[in-house]
This record gives sequence, structure tokens and C-alpha cells, in this order.
Amino acid sequence: MSHSEHGVVIDEATVMRGGRTVVDAMKLVVPPGQSLAVIGSSGSGKSSLLAGLATALPLHAGDIRIDGHSVRSDAAAVRRRVGFVPTGITAWPQARADEFLEFFALEAGLRGKPLRMAVGRGLSMAGIDEPGTPIDRLPTGQAQRLLVARGLLHDPQVLLLDAPFTGLDPRERRDIEHLINDMHLGGLIVIAAIDDAAVPVCFTHLAVLAAGRLVAHGPAVRSAFECSRPWRRRITCPAAAPQAATVLRRLGIDAMLIDDDTLECHCDPQARPFGDLLAALVRAGVAIESTDFHPPWPAQLLEFIEAEQGPA
Repeated sequence: MSHSEHGVVIDEATVMRGGRTVVDAMKLVVPPGQSLAVIGSSGSGKSSLLAGLATALPLHAGDIRIDGHSVRSDAAAVRRRVGFVPTGITAWPQARADEFLEFFALEAGLRGKPLRMAVGRGLSMAGIDEPGTPIDRLPTGQAQRLLVARGLLHDPQVLLLDAPFTGLDPRERRDIEHLINDMHLGGLIVIAAIDDAAVPVCFTHLAVLAAGRLVAHGPAVRSAFECSRPWRRRITCPAAAPQAATVLRRLGIDAMLIDDDTLECHCDPQARPFGDLLAALVRAGVAIESTDFHPPWPAQLLEFIEAEQGPA
């Protein structure tokens, strides 16, 4: 437990709620500059893990260390290094945006000019031109940016985000993605619980939880989780989907028509690279407009792992 440690070290951490284990002997190291997306079905322990990292929930066993500081023995030092962004702004009726930020800046120990500068930066990050705007009148995306700004008031080394994309439209989602990307490029650690397993490219790493246990972890690229799995791919080929389905079925590939322009297929890249299938379609005269995973590959990975794990 040396204070020379950098980043986040989760060391056999166990969290219990209501007599039930919600984080089970988890081990994980997250170095500076890494952005980690945590996925899992409802009740898998994502939010409880973040709460344990933020010292909002006590550990039943094990430890978590932030830059060498233990959540068990030095919680105050951990809180100075962590910014925690919960899901949604609640219990702040009629509060002004600047008052909201000022309250948390004071709680973080800021006073005078540093406090005023932190509040100003927070309002700017949230795109709020009128400091007196009531927070319950803010659009969903702006309210989410205000929450992120609140978590960054005291310049933490670690930012914890619980369901940061819930309820956002595509433009608002991109705004939060850009913020996350800037943070980890600046050397911060970002750890986010993602409810729908639609993990954007701003995350460098992925962790999968099931029943409170870490069951998979690696770089946020599909090849890190291959393991001979039949990924579902959607292919768009205008007016040629029936022809494409026929070609793929001749190759022994399960293909299903969506409409005349679109089909889906199951492809295990270890058995037959997806590029080979596309090449076969091109040779058959099929013009391919686009391909994608459907649903996104992290959501498929979660389905695979839950099926492999069996009933809880």
C-alpha cells in the first residue's frame, strides 16, 4: 500500500448492501490517462463500484487506493482526488446554476478567487451564459454537463460518472463524449458506468461486471474479446440485400433480410474473417454502402458473457 502508487488500485474490494454482496472481491488497476467504461446488466454492481470508489459506500473487505491513499484509512484524501458525478440532478428545486456549483466548491474547500474561478469554469463547461438560471429549467444535456462540471470543480485526478449518457440526444451525447476524451487525454482517469452497453469511442478500456464480479476486462476494441463468438453484423447494400443474403447463405453464413437494402448476419471472425465475406459480396457484384455491429459489439459481448455465465 505504498503512496508511490499512481492511479486506481482495486484490491479484492467487496461491497455489501442490505446483507447482499454487490461488489465481490474485485481486483483491477486503472492507470492515469485511462478511460474505463463499466458495463453490466441491472444489478451487476456498476453503481455500487463507483460509490465504493467515491467513499460513498463502505468496503466490507479488501481495499481501494487512489494514488496510494486508501478509502478505508484515508477517505478524506481520496475524496480530494475523486470527482463523483451521480445520475441526474435531484433535490435542488429552484437552485441557481451558480449557487449549485458554489455549494460544492465550498464543500471541496475552495474559497475566494479559486472558488470564483472554479464556478466560472464550471458554468462555461456547461454552456450556461446566465449564472442565475434555475437548474431545474436546464435542458437534459446542459444539466448533465453541469453535473460533470461539478465533479471537476476541485481538479480531481479521477472522475467517476454514473450513467452519463442516459436521456441525452445524439448531439448532447457527443458533447459528453468530447469532455471525456479531453479529460483522459489530459491525464485524468475516467471511470463510467454505462447502462445500455453502447460504449462510445472516447473510452480506452472496457470492464464487464456480472453479479458483482469482474468477468472481462481489456482495451475497448472487439479483438480483445474475440473468443470465437458469432458477432451480429448489419450490412447495407441498396436494392441488393436479397442477392447478398443468397451469397452469404451459400457460404454457410446465417443471414436474415431486414428489407431490400439491409440484412444481418452472424459471423465468427475466428472461423471466417468478416473481410472475406465482404470480398465475396463484392465479387458477386453487390455494392456495399456500410457495415456495422447491431447492436453495438459491447452490448453483444455482454449478452455472450451472461449466456456463458448462466443463471445467477
